[in-house]
Amino acid sequence: MEFKDFYAGSDDENRRLDKVIRKMTPDSNISSLYSAIRKGLIRVNDKKADVNQKVFEKDKISIADFLLENNKIKVELAKHASSKPVKKISFETVFQNEHVKIINKPYDTNVHGAGSLSETIEAQYLEEKHESSLSFTPGPCHRLDRKTTGLLCFSESLAGAEWFTKNIAEKTIRKFYVAVCLGDFQKTETWSDHIVPDDANSTSFYTMKIDPSNSDDKNLAVTTCTPLAHGTYQKQKVTLCQFEILTGKKHQIRCQSAYHKIGILGDTAYGSIKLRDKQDMYLHAYRLVMPENNPLEIPHEITAPLNNNFLNFLKLSLLNWDGSLIIK
Repeated sequence: MEFKDFYAGSDDENRRLDKVIRKMTPDSNISSLYSAIRKGLIRVNDKKADVNQKVFEKDKISIADFLLENNKIKVELAKHASSKPVKKISFETVFQNEHVKIINKPYDTNVHGAGSLSETIEAQYLEEKHESSLSFTPGPCHRLDRKTTGLLCFSESLAGAEWFTKNIAEKTIRKFYVAVCLGDFQKTETWSDHIVPDDANSTSFYTMKIDPSNSDDKNLAVTTCTPLAHGTYQKQKVTLCQFEILTGKKHQIRCQSAYHKIGILGDTAYGSIKLRDKQDMYLHAYRLVMPENNPLEIPHEITAPLNNNFLNFLKLSLLNWDGSLIIK
């Protein structure tokens, strides 16, 4: 019997064989995979293996040729993927090491899906790392909306993905944003609201809403908003605000700022006036503060500069802005 050989990379280290195989073959029947392992049609280092056997870097994983030829097991390793061209998106890399790539996300770009930043990052990873892993592909460690710019972290290793997402969930990574808001906001406030999907919304936009009657902690959104500068847009007062989000809920800044009467300028989905400029709105993930001496060796503080559109808008509208960001 002939076998086709694959080799485990550093990101497969200490993972169960069945989990590595399932990642390799996402479109294959799970019971067929388990059966193939039990029958010795999938082997580790030329030996019959158990489903829950641990895999280590450089282990040889062999799959019987006839399973592949008959399409009974559909291997979709990135290194064997089709040569379908990927539309690559240009962006600035703010920081990168073997575990993470932190970029300055451009305006009007999707994080997921076809033609997205995830596709571009994965293509870059393959060009740089080639066959380093059977079961790992890079991906975003948190999310930004399509029209939000700024700092976005992608994993470059399994260790990077696990550490970053864990620390985001545990709120040990601080996240700061800046946005141009409609209204005259004068003092720092911390908002604690419960956010839920707005199922009654009849528009084509997906939105969230504040539900004062909701008390479920999983829906709690906590945000601190600080005014930085004031100006005008089309004879209406606007405020450049800093937001620190202490939780990570969908549309958190957009929903809460609108509810507290300081909605983001141009965010018509949440009731603001239309912005007639190079961007529909100006919301930017400006700063990340990491735990000091973290195991990934990411700098304690990372910032992403505002793009030219944002800077030009500030010059035109925020008459008393002195150019300083951020209040810590």
